Amino acid sequence: MDTQLRRLILLLALCLIPTLYFFFNASWRLPVPLKPSHGLVPANATLGFGAVLAVSHATSPRRKDLIFAANLTGIELTIPDQPKWTAEDLDAFRSPEKSRIKKGSALAWMGHLNALTWFLSTDLETALILEDDVDWDIHLRSTQVPLAAAAMRQLLSTPSSPNTTIPLPSTYWGPLTWELLYLGHCGDFFPSTQLPPSHLPYADLSTPPLARLHTKTAAFLRQLGITSHMRIAHRSRWPLCTFGYGVTRASAARILAEFSTEGEGGCQAFDVRVLEACRDKQWACYTINPELFHHISAPSEIANVDQGKEAGGDGAKGIDEQGRLKKQSLKGTTNIACGARQRAFYTEDGSTLEWLKGVVGGKGVCLVDMMEEDMSRWP
Repeated sequence: MDTQLRRLILLLALCLIPTLYFFFNASWRLPVPLKPSHGLVPANATLGFGAVLAVSHATSPRRKDLIFAANLTGIELTIPDQPKWTAEDLDAFRSPEKSRIKKGSALAWMGHLNALTWFLSTDLETALILEDDVDWDIHLRSTQVPLAAAAMRQLLSTPSSPNTTIPLPSTYWGPLTWELLYLGHCGDFFPSTQLPPSHLPYADLSTPPLARLHTKTAAFLRQLGITSHMRIAHRSRWPLCTFGYGVTRASAARILAEFSTEGEGGCQAFDVRVLEACRDKQWACYTINPELFHHISAPSEIANVDQGKEAGGDGAKGIDEQGRLKKQSLKGTTNIACGARQRAFYTEDGSTLEWLKGVVGGKGVCLVDMMEEDMSRWP
C-alpha cells in the first residue's frame, strides 16, 4: 500500500474513533487519549529502572516485533548477546540426578542467567528483565508504570509496625527492600483469606474492565473486592511466569548464586524455581495484579525446541497443567487493553513509524476498528 494512502487511512481512523466511542459508549479499548491523573509524570525510557533488558537469542523470530513495540512506545531496550549454548553447557546446567527440565526450558533459563550476568557487569542499581514474547499496553510509560511505581513507593514506605523504621524511597520503585517485582506474570492467585498484609489497591483507567480480563484473573480480583479499572500491588504469594520482573543488584546476584543450574532434585523451569523462592523461602517479592506485561498469543518457542510439548491442562479453568493462563477467545493479548505489538501498528516505513510514535505512543490513541469488537462482551 502506498505510504501516503496508508497514512490517510490512519488519519481517517483517528478522526472516526472518538465518534464511534461515544456512539457505542464503550471505553475498554481507550480509543481517545488517556489523560494521566493526579499530576502523573510519564516514566523515563527505562521505566524507572537502570535498564530494560530482553532475554532473546540472535535468531529469535520474536525479536523484530519486540524492538518495534519498544520503539513505538518510547522504551529504551537493551538485548544482551547470548552465547551459542553447547551440549556441554546443557549437561553442566542439568541436575546430574533426577533432571526434569527439557532442552527448551533449559535454554530459556540460561538466557535469564545471561541477562542477569550482563546487568551485574554494569554499575546499574536495578533492571527490568523481559522475555522477548511479551506485549504491553501503549499507556505503559505514560500511565501504568507511574501509577504502579507510586503504589510500590507508598507500600514500601509504610512501616509494618510502629517500631519499624523504613527509609524514604531511594529509587523510582521505592526503597531497595524488595528483591523481585513481578510486573509481568501469568497469575499470582490465592484465596482472599490469604491476602498479604502488605497490599495496596489503586485505580488505573488503562486496566481492562473485569469483563475483558481472563476469566481466571477476573474471578481472582472479584473475590478480593477489586473492581474494574483497578489494580492491586501486594506481596507475592504464588507468582507464576517471568514475563517481566524487576531485580536489584543484590537479588540478581542471589539468583545467579542459588539458581545457576537446575539444582538438586530437578525443576521444570526458571519461573517455577523463582516462584518457590518467593513462596517458600521468603524472598521479598511483590506483584502488580493484573499484570503490566503478558506474552503474545503465539506458538511457544520452548515447545518448538522440545518438539512436541504435551498440551494437557484444565480448559474449564482456563489454565494449563502448570497453572499458567491459557489463551481465551479474546482479541489481542491476554489482560492487555491496547497492545503495542498488535499487527495493525506494525510498519517498516520510517516516516509512518514516526507518525505512529506521536499518535499511539505519545498521545496514547489506540487505533483499532471498534466495529469489529464483540459487542456482547462490552461493559
